Amino acid sequence: SDISMSFRCSWHILIVLLAILLTPAGYVALDRMVWGGTQKGGGQDWVPPPLMTDPACAEDEELERRRNASCSRIEDENSMMQRGFALYRGLISKERAGEILQHVDAFPSRDRYRCGCNTAIEPEKCRPTQRWLHDELPDVIQQFGEILSRYTSRDIGLGDTWEILSGEFSGVNPWGYPWSKINDWSPWMDSMGSQEFRVWMTKMTGLPFHQGRHGWHADGGPIHKFFLILQKEDAAHANLKMMPYDAFHSCRPRNPRAIYQSKGIWQTSKRSHHHFDLEKIMCLPHLEVGDVIFFREDVLHDTQDVLKKRMALIFNVGIDGKF
Repeated sequence: SDISMSFRCSWHILIVLLAILLTPAGYVALDRMVWGGTQKGGGQDWVPPPLMTDPACAEDEELERRRNASCSRIEDENSMMQRGFALYRGLISKERAGEILQHVDAFPSRDRYRCGCNTAIEPEKCRPTQRWLHDELPDVIQQFGEILSRYTSRDIGLGDTWEILSGEFSGVNPWGYPWSKINDWSPWMDSMGSQEFRVWMTKMTGLPFHQGRHGWHADGGPIHKFFLILQKEDAAHANLKMMPYDAFHSCRPRNPRAIYQSKGIWQTSKRSHHHFDLEKIMCLPHLEVGDVIFFREDVLHDTQDVLKKRMALIFNVGIDGKF
């Protein structure tokens, strides 16, 4: 019938459009349509809109200077409020981290590989309760409490009453070659649809379809966090990209709350952040087992890559007994 023919044609058109958009050229075209920009060189090259509203930040050298001014002080907790996060090297011994890792290593692979995917769909065992954290890790809780008390005593505006309310194991599960090359060309790998599909495949097969990739986002809250490294194959990979707010605000990036990813705009979370090469002002500390990052709930962060295995335990910190 005419109706069924029309329906089949519509599906064919939709499939063709999706195929085009899933190519790098398709994403470039979509980015241009959404973000605008200008043409140069006879229309062959595309120039994106200005990255920063502060003209002084238009030069890479100035961006680098401001980034270094903040990132070089990453281990100084006195400047945490200006930057938004602080790094504590070797706060937990490697032996203690290994003992904690044994707990999550005992999970079935179908559960372990899904730890950190999304609190709505990950296994409940990936989210240790407040009671478990206090009963099993009293020494770690005490160390974090000492850090929190120092912030509270300085009255720096993060709240008066601190409490670690819950946790989350969060892993990075790398793919071997040649499957790892898929990450290089497919922006769809960062999309929420892709994440949920791969989490489902992990649950069904016990294989690491879910890699632990997360785009730029801020957690919201207030849910400040301690990020403890339990396992890491390579200090140069699977780190956290952290956006220092002193450099971020000094350059005043254009439309920083855009729903945008470095390879496309398919990330659906309203708390996703990215705009072209905004990563020029990020900090990228190379983390090792036992290192801890404490960061505010509004700090933008991202997974560096999913090339090497990593497992972390996140401690969620509530203010006045609440998230």
